[in-house]
Amino acid sequence: MNTIPVVVLAIFVFLQWSTAAVVPSYPVEKPKAPVIAQLLRNDYVYDNNGQFSLNYQVDDGTSQTREGTLVLNDEGDDYVLIQKGSYSYISPEGIKVTVTYTADKDGFKIVESSNDVPARV
Repeated sequence: MNTIPVVVLAIFVFLQWSTAAVVPSYPVEKPKAPVIAQLLRNDYVYDNNGQFSLNYQVDDGTSQTREGTLVLNDEGDDYVLIQKGSYSYISPEGIKVTVTYTADKDGFKIVESSNDVPARV
């Protein structure tokens, strides 16, 4: 008697049984298509002295405003970029978060932060 067909049949039955346990018995939700945000405004102005102004807004509630200037460091032998600005976004809970900041030779500092205003009604 040839045992190869019996072994092949046993392996086939085992594989069918083991993979059937992996398939969920509940309906699986299809992944949602990603939402692509649209740029509403994008203003960027700069000059040859290292000064700039940036302002953009996206239709998902994200926005940023930033200004920068190069100034001499304390030793007077190099420049430091001084920035001030703010950014906003909508949290997963639907709350608009806004952060106003400065950044200079001493680092990044939050001046004001608010996240208590519902963005959508």
